[in-house]
Amino acid sequence: MKKALIAAIISAVTLFSAAAQTTLKIATIAPSRSVWDIESKRISQEWARITNGQVKMQFMNATAMGGETEVVSKLNSVRPGQKAPIDGAVFTNIGISALAPDTNIFTLCAPFLFRNQEEIDLIYETFKPQISKALSEKGYVLIGKFIVGWAYFYTKKPIHNSTDLKSQKLSVGGMGLSDLTDSFKAAGYKTEDVPANKMLQSMKTPGGLEGFYTIPMYGYAGQYYKELPYILNIPLCPIICSFIINEKTWNSFSETQRTEMIECIKKAEQTFVEEQKNSDAEYLDLCVKGGCTLVTLNDSELKAMEESLRKDCEVMTSTGIINKKFYDDIQKVLKEYRGE
Repeated sequence: MKKALIAAIISAVTLFSAAAQTTLKIATIAPSRSVWDIESKRISQEWARITNGQVKMQFMNATAMGGETEVVSKLNSVRPGQKAPIDGAVFTNIGISALAPDTNIFTLCAPFLFRNQEEIDLIYETFKPQISKALSEKGYVLIGKFIVGWAYFYTKKPIHNSTDLKSQKLSVGGMGLSDLTDSFKAAGYKTEDVPANKMLQSMKTPGGLEGFYTIPMYGYAGQYYKELPYILNIPLCPIICSFIINEKTWNSFSETQRTEMIECIKKAEQTFVEEQKNSDAEYLDLCVKGGCTLVTLNDSELKAMEESLRKDCEVMTSTGIINKKFYDDIQKVLKEYRGE
């Protein structure tokens, strides 16, 4: 009798444990075998440990899913009451903006806005509540941010001034984010929306894409550097990736678990800060060894380029993609921090 009772209890516990297991399907733009990819797997292991095996994370390639804007559609359930196909994502500002435009997240991508990592951290923490609020209204929780590199322009022909840049057909809309594309058009750029899985093909096609901006790691891993052999040697802006999870799913974990899971993410954030210092230089070097040319501007060219891009930002604020109030608020905080 006792043996039967014990067996029944073990069976019930086993069934309960199996039922309690949660597989989090997370879309990510991390290139395979990159530091980014490796760190994602470490987070998965840590979260499994923290939840005693309750959580299993399945990372899915966002590019293979059609790019970030396509992934956004999969964050929503097909029918009311049904679970969405995926539970979360590691997005650049492209995906965050497509999901929750009220975050005004692209304002953080304005050229020459930040000078260093300390300024990025200051601004992100200062304005995190308003970004989180906009995401919460869409049903998602902002878990953390990762600075994965600074964006550079990759082009078919060398760039020495804004006229050179504006003469080439660029993909700047994040593979389908038309609002960003339109803002660049308003500033005088030739732009075209191309799906993520079609970009390389377009670069190889006569009349296709002639340039875009991205972090060196992605430019190398995506093999784009082979078709766009010139790199403008100016770090324009940081690429901030945000990790979001469905709010209901996140709240299903205990407060203690959530606290430990967030601590795990904070460690990962610091890892990215340390890695990023070397990553951009390493991948730029790999692109150069693969046939690219770094185009370094002289002092007068650099000053003219900075002035031109800042004026372009002012034009873009009129389209709404760069929010003027948010931009002004950021500038105010930075000036106080710099003692200007």
